[in-house]
Amino acid sequence: MDLEAARARVVSLAEAEGFPLVRIAAASVIEGARVAALAARAEGRLADLGWMTDEWLERSTDPGRFLQGARSVVVVALPYAGATLSAPEAGGPARGKVARYAAGRDYHRVFETKLRRLAATIRGEFEAGARATVDYGPLLERPLAALAGLGWLGKSTMLLAPGFGPWVLLGAVATTLDLRPDEPLKKSCGSCTRCVVACPTGAIAPDGQVLDARLCISFHTIENRGPIPRELRAKFGAWVFGCDDCLTSCPVGARSTVTYPDFDPADQEAAAPDLAGLLLLDEAAFAERFRGRAIMRAKRDGLLRNACIALGNAGSADDLPALTGALGDGAGLVRGHAAWGLSRLATRLGGGHLAPARAALENRLAIEHDPWAREEIEAALSDLSPRREG
Repeated sequence: MDLEAARARVVSLAEAEGFPLVRIAAASVIEGARVAALAARAEGRLADLGWMTDEWLERSTDPGRFLQGARSVVVVALPYAGATLSAPEAGGPARGKVARYAAGRDYHRVFETKLRRLAATIRGEFEAGARATVDYGPLLERPLAALAGLGWLGKSTMLLAPGFGPWVLLGAVATTLDLRPDEPLKKSCGSCTRCVVACPTGAIAPDGQVLDARLCISFHTIENRGPIPRELRAKFGAWVFGCDDCLTSCPVGARSTVTYPDFDPADQEAAAPDLAGLLLLDEAAFAERFRGRAIMRAKRDGLLRNACIALGNAGSADDLPALTGALGDGAGLVRGHAAWGLSRLATRLGGGHLAPARAALENRLAIEHDPWAREEIEAALSDLSPRREG
């Protein structure tokens, strides 16, 4: 089989797996991405992602280190623009916001099955090396996708695919096959800065192209295992897992409703969970409810921490008992954020809600043994000081 026939066969195999977007990149060092990633780490913009060492970043920008002898990388995408449901009815329980990609089945599992099958076929048909990965592997898929012409890197740092915008999830198969690469797209965001303006925390640099994970809601609600910085909490709104604000602001692909079926949420609760209900989950209930979904990444304590913040920002008087109850949670991380959430919600509501909140916080402070949780309760009480009641 000649090289063009081999390329056509590989593309057809990927399309047969259900990938509407398939492009080929040369397996060369992605120099620009390497420089940018190393600079981000040196400047601290990768926050606490400690596994992203200099060595990891250098390896992840060299497909030849991902697969010995790699000559090409097959980059594929699945869309998820329509992975959402209509807004909850007014007057119902306060609901959290989940990033669209996480509303349905865990995309890692969807990609793994398809990509492993594609890699196995390449190995079998062509007697060539092939290795697959999703975004957890040591291969930066977004710059590879841009190199392959699948889209371009927007000011949000997300890949923008024509017709789909940022609403695509990526996977890759490196192979020793020497396949003709696609050309990068000659497109850019021009003067548009909608994503920069839309970011609630200012995580995107004013000129775009640079993201600071230390300010990113997605980083904190998913990867951060400790406390959310106090100065950011009020800006999180109702997000409990990820954040789509920079994506929904993007005009590219804004009209797309195409979604791979596995990414559709099963019901309203999957796309927008009842926040007070989340605070009732123990470890077993958390694992049962979110098995097979990306939300497992946040872990039980992280998700409940996020729910406490969301209730503080978006809850109603009906949610005060849930936050009061969370002051007795078994995890200090949850108790401390419940204190913040209770204080914030009571302050928002004002009037007769302040005194009961203060009493609940004082009662918890009297028995709290965790130093960090005590500090949070004391700060919450300070926010509820009498001078704020007037």
